[in-house]
Amino acid sequence: MRVTTWQTLLALVLVVGAVSYAGLSVLESRSGTVVPVPSLMWAGIGVIAVVVVLLGRSVRRLTEGKGTRMDALRAARVAMLAKASALSGAAFAGYFGAQLLIAWANLGAPALREHAVAAGAAALAGAVLAAAGVVVEHWCRLPPEDDPDPA
Repeated sequence: MRVTTWQTLLALVLVVGAVSYAGLSVLESRSGTVVPVPSLMWAGIGVIAVVVVLLGRSVRRLTEGKGTRMDALRAARVAMLAKASALSGAAFAGYFGAQLLIAWANLGAPALREHAVAAGAAALAGAVLAAAGVVVEHWCRLPPEDDPDPA
């Protein structure tokens, strides 16, 4: 598994954001409404970020040789979860960033002001999830082996 780079995450944010903005703009111009953002979406994404970090701490203890209930198979699963969290967090940030830009154009309406706040909070939570995924992915790397006798 290759390490997720910040360039990959930035590209994902920009591509998802651009495609979402184009689609949401067309939808808004044709129907006159915006796709609603649940007001607690940021909390759901934040809970996932906390779970990823907590699982990552157990893997970090395992790689440092400290006592933990984590085993190698679970650590591999946490590593995959971390990668998926980094990528999905970037996608969430792009999508909800596009929602924020759509709502930003019409901040005069009170309903769209609430929509902008919810979209901004969800975009920020997506960025936090992406950051948590990258950090935990770093924690899941194995230390280099000190093998004096190469085969």
